Amino acid sequence: MSTKDNVDGCRCIDDGGSIEILGSLKERSCTTSDGDPGLRLRIYDHCVPLTYGSTCAPHDATHFPAYCQKFGPDCYRPWCYVVDREACMISPDQRAYRSSFVTPAEDSVDIFWSYTVCDTLGDWGPTNVQKETLGGATILVTTPQHYFYPYNYKRNELGEVLSEPGEEYWNNSIPFEGAMVEYLDQLQTLAKGDFNVEWTFGSKSSMLIHPNSPYTASVQDVQDGLVDMALGPIWVTGERLRMSTYTVPLYYSPQLLMVPAPGKANVLWTQTSKVLAPFEMGAWVMIVLVIALTAILSTWFSGEFGRRLRNAQRSFRTVGRSESTPRLGCFIWGRLVTDEALRMGTYFASAGIEQDTGASLPAKLLLFGFASFTLVVVSAYVANLAAFLTRDVKQYVGTIEAATKKEWKICALPWTKDELVRVYPDTRWVFTSAGTSSYDALLNELDAGKCKAIVDGFPNLDLRNKLCERKLVITRSVVMENSVAWPIRTDYVAGLSYWIYEAEKKHGLKLDSIKKRYEDKAEQPKCNVLDEGDAHADEDARISATNLFFPCFVFGAYAIVAICLQICARMKEGHRLQSMVGRSSAIGFVGLHTANDRSEDDVAQDILANDGKGQLTEVCTKEEADTVNKRAGFRRST
Repeated sequence: MSTKDNVDGCRCIDDGGSIEILGSLKERSCTTSDGDPGLRLRIYDHCVPLTYGSTCAPHDATHFPAYCQKFGPDCYRPWCYVVDREACMISPDQRAYRSSFVTPAEDSVDIFWSYTVCDTLGDWGPTNVQKETLGGATILVTTPQHYFYPYNYKRNELGEVLSEPGEEYWNNSIPFEGAMVEYLDQLQTLAKGDFNVEWTFGSKSSMLIHPNSPYTASVQDVQDGLVDMALGPIWVTGERLRMSTYTVPLYYSPQLLMVPAPGKANVLWTQTSKVLAPFEMGAWVMIVLVIALTAILSTWFSGEFGRRLRNAQRSFRTVGRSESTPRLGCFIWGRLVTDEALRMGTYFASAGIEQDTGASLPAKLLLFGFASFTLVVVSAYVANLAAFLTRDVKQYVGTIEAATKKEWKICALPWTKDELVRVYPDTRWVFTSAGTSSYDALLNELDAGKCKAIVDGFPNLDLRNKLCERKLVITRSVVMENSVAWPIRTDYVAGLSYWIYEAEKKHGLKLDSIKKRYEDKAEQPKCNVLDEGDAHADEDARISATNLFFPCFVFGAYAIVAICLQICARMKEGHRLQSMVGRSSAIGFVGLHTANDRSEDDVAQDILANDGKGQLTEVCTKEEADTVNKRAGFRRST
């Protein structure tokens, strides 16, 4: 073992430096057995000379040889207090520690020490788990002076689970039981002797300080040093964090909204509106728009508007009346679109499309797209309708947002005030008296008519039964969440938190699984107070406009193609060219066209243009020619 007092600026203090620092602690001054001035160490309650910790030496083995048998070989290693903490931190091969014998909190002096300044053993490898965690310490544990099944409780002489503590609470011969007690036992088993547990009770004086909260009273016992840890479902709050350190969170407890039980809405409108329930409003709007667009395009593709307009104008001239063309056109167009909308609506409702073999190609493409849309939409509607018609419609407020909208007054515990007001500033909160932290206080306010709902967590059997009596249910609306952890003495917080983490990550041990096992075998509440809400949401899910994207896409694609073809056909007609997308195709007839591509009036005009010879240049049927010739003869006679 070699000495290296000055390495990279990290070096030991000398005798003069030690005497100066330790000699300044006048309140802890003492006289050693040799009659020299000394310093009394709180941990060992032993008077050491003021040169303690100066230069490299096995100071602990020299002054406390009896303790070295407990702490192992490190007790015999030389060490010293260092001059400069930062110099040791900068050095790559030095490691320093803050002293626990002299602390800034108690002595206003911050001093550091190191092994590596004094020997070459190093301090870098995996250290002994026993040393790094709890080192075999015995933790004195209590529970709050309140039994809370399944977390912590005791039994009476008959073996019955007690809900309220009595004299048995202060009797250490009667063991504590519960999910948290078993969880701590399993942690102790996994730790393999790294810590032991000794059970005790809480002080009665702490309940005098915190009469409304046995949980805060148990934290007070930890702060006063009467116990090392309090075990129970203890929320972490700002007030309690000022009193004690906590382990890592064991789980998170939601604060839930509890409201009057929902009733069935049997009014006529509610029952009849179920027919519309399978689709959201956006989906219904989309369906109506598709039907309307199909009607408009179908009217355009048919060419009926031009024929009706010319016939109407001719009729008005016959009877000697005049009518403006725009006004007459609007009236005719509106009537035609209305007729087509009713026809397409009938097709949609009956899930069928008319087969018009003589329709133009754009019209056929349009109706094919509309048929695809109808197939998907009607099938989806019919598949969901039965579920919605037979579903009970509940009439109640199930979320904090809905309660706020209805301006309900909601009771909550006072320690939640800051967070609730910050998150839900528009809610009408009613907070119980300062210091109260029991759900009984919330129920009393509810019974007095001061509020219509409450917010609380930990719905145990007693609370659920009381909710049953008041016909209240626990909603799924999480108002806020609180972490649950154990208040523990500072010296033990890191060690126990380490074992909690190791138990979950490496062994799969969780408090929730143990708690569930206790709840499954426990007495059940008088009624089911858990509101199912949208428990069957997947079965009753409404179809949204997004769900109808594909059939709308198919319809839109065919409608666009049909529009393009119709425009092309109109352009060719304007240039007296043949169209292959009319009611009959002109494929194979070069230089010819069919009479069906043009209206009867247009063909008659061509006949009159040929000096009434009545000769057709079009390819047409005998019946079509007879019809046109009759119209041409009528015009010649007039």
